[in-house]
Amino acid sequence: MLRPFKAVRPTRDKAYLVATRSYITYGAEELDDKLENNPYTFLHVINPNALPEANYKDRFKAVRSRYDRFEKEDIFIQEAQSTYYLYEQKTPSATYTGVIGLLDAESVVNGTTLPHEKTIAKREHIFARYLSITGFQAEPVLVFGEADEHYDRLVNRIKEDRPEYEFSSTDRYCHKLWVVPSEYVNALAAFFEHSGTKYIADGHHRLASSVRVAQEAPDNPLAQGVLCMFMAEEQVGIESFERWFDISSDSFDLTDLKAQYDVLPINGPSENFQGASFQLFFEGKWHSLFSKKSKGEVLPSQELLDTILHPLLDVVDPRNDARLHYHRQTELDRSAEMLQQGYALGFRLPPVSVKLLKEIAVNKGSMPPKSTYIEPKLRSGLLLHLFK
Repeated sequence: MLRPFKAVRPTRDKAYLVATRSYITYGAEELDDKLENNPYTFLHVINPNALPEANYKDRFKAVRSRYDRFEKEDIFIQEAQSTYYLYEQKTPSATYTGVIGLLDAESVVNGTTLPHEKTIAKREHIFARYLSITGFQAEPVLVFGEADEHYDRLVNRIKEDRPEYEFSSTDRYCHKLWVVPSEYVNALAAFFEHSGTKYIADGHHRLASSVRVAQEAPDNPLAQGVLCMFMAEEQVGIESFERWFDISSDSFDLTDLKAQYDVLPINGPSENFQGASFQLFFEGKWHSLFSKKSKGEVLPSQELLDTILHPLLDVVDPRNDARLHYHRQTELDRSAEMLQQGYALGFRLPPVSVKLLKEIAVNKGSMPPKSTYIEPKLRSGLLLHLFK
């Protein structure tokens, strides 16, 4: 169930200045520039560089203190009535639309919201402490599920009105947000009550940490909700990560692949894999790898690990192997950059389908690291769920 809530959000005139990408996407110089030149950026609240010598508890308390200052300066307001929020993100290549509300933490426990990745216990525990001390969630978890014509009609009606926020960011993305009018709230709530299983697309650690906080505060009803955006499953954007490998200390030869794959030369990388398992760059040339084993849809990252990285290059821990680096995959040929940085072997993977993502979640499976790059990436600080 996705419930309406009273969001804390920037005033209309400051939304563009407040909302920010996740701080981990900024380099050190860019982060310093944002903090120095924009007094309203939410990065001031979550600033990871503040109090570097302090313990976790004091640093997290300082985050809450900085949030309180933003509130006192009337940068943030809180909605008077519980409602949903419709968000649209238009990138140079796609448009994504979803409804933001509060996901019941219990839905993760009872299996009506399903993950497809395992979380790291230490990271989950630290972020749970962060949430319990700061008392707010600032970046929605992304989930998807089946929609219907009724849902689509509701979304289209809401979009007929002027959005509360509309701005473009420097990455050429356009952001729009509507405060859902009261006459549509009950209809959306009825849809979410009967919409069936939800699947986590992005934000597994945030969700797991929020569920932990909910279980530690059973008497706090606000803590039982997780800030979340729901998207129809056909709306979710799934891309891949390239694998760049340093083989300076290893031996590798294309003949090693021929037991498993037909290796065919290609002019360069393409978004159309045409049935190939992977596209490979080696010795200055691109190749397509076609599996010799007839099988249905498989998880590309797992197949690469099982047939090449582990048996041929002795990769045991793909998350922490220093020879292996991950880069978001685009249509560009980045082989020159790959070679310049010392990586002589590279792999491009076809994207995972929504169907396979759902199957993995239903079967309680998990994927190797960097198996998917999910879009949209949601802004921090645009909507907050304050639970203490």
